[in-house]
Amino acid sequence: MKYFQYKIDDKEGLCNQLMAIFRTLGEALFYSTQNESVGIILNDVQTRNSIDLDIHPYFSKINIDSFVDVNELITLLANRKISVSRLQEDNNEFQDDIITCRRLPIRNMLPSESRKMGIFIGESFPFAKSILKIASCIIGLMSFFPRWKAVHLRIEGDLLHIPSIREAGLETHTKNQVQQTINMISSSPNLSAVYIATGIQEEKYHNAVNIINEKLPHLTITRKKDILKDYPDIKEELESLSLEEQALVDWLVCIGAPVFAGNHASSFAYLAGYIRHYRGFDKETTHLWPDYQPYWDAWFPRV
Repeated sequence: MKYFQYKIDDKEGLCNQLMAIFRTLGEALFYSTQNESVGIILNDVQTRNSIDLDIHPYFSKINIDSFVDVNELITLLANRKISVSRLQEDNNEFQDDIITCRRLPIRNMLPSESRKMGIFIGESFPFAKSILKIASCIIGLMSFFPRWKAVHLRIEGDLLHIPSIREAGLETHTKNQVQQTINMISSSPNLSAVYIATGIQEEKYHNAVNIINEKLPHLTITRKKDILKDYPDIKEELESLSLEEQALVDWLVCIGAPVFAGNHASSFAYLAGYIRHYRGFDKETTHLWPDYQPYWDAWFPRV
């Protein structure tokens, strides 16, 4: 029997982890159609211990159930003759038969196969119900605005771990990203509200919002904790989540928003666009701005 498992590397946040999980699923789906007996082994995932990755250790392990409805995944894949088990349930005798997957492809995939994988992930992947509940609530509340757009604002301090941003300076990067956010908001006519998907600290968030509102004073700018302020029970559920689970809430809101914009260089934004593509959103409703990273399109193409 051929087993697949994902590996999470150091400093990999939510969407890099999801890419590894999706890659594992894609490989299992492929080999299950090649008259192979196939299984998936679920490992732990991880969450950052601070927003800016300034606390050691940077990450702590959390259960895969934080991201995925495992019972639903088991049922879903059983219909395709793929077994699902947790790492601790597997006997060591199978170790030689395990293929480890990361984000990048481990073989050449035909466009038709990439599309089948994308449709399966976009339409069927079972995220944790507790996370879906909060994201659905936020989307419902945002829908009271006549026309709204979700924007991913990626200016957290952990970006300083990236050499190019460290060299340019986080302040310069922040100014560029806020200006790009203004440009992306301005490109959508007749907006009444913008949902900002971000994990930045309070002062940094309010500074960015003030700059945006100076240019676009007619807009309501909000985020997850603000839109839930009149729903204390759900807000409490949100605040009890790990940082990566809170990011997953934001990510699912971005996927479900009527219009979404983000930086193409960010795995968060690109993967949201990938899922939106395979959920059938019109391509004009997803805006990834210019910092193009070709490996995203090579690894998870939107066919």
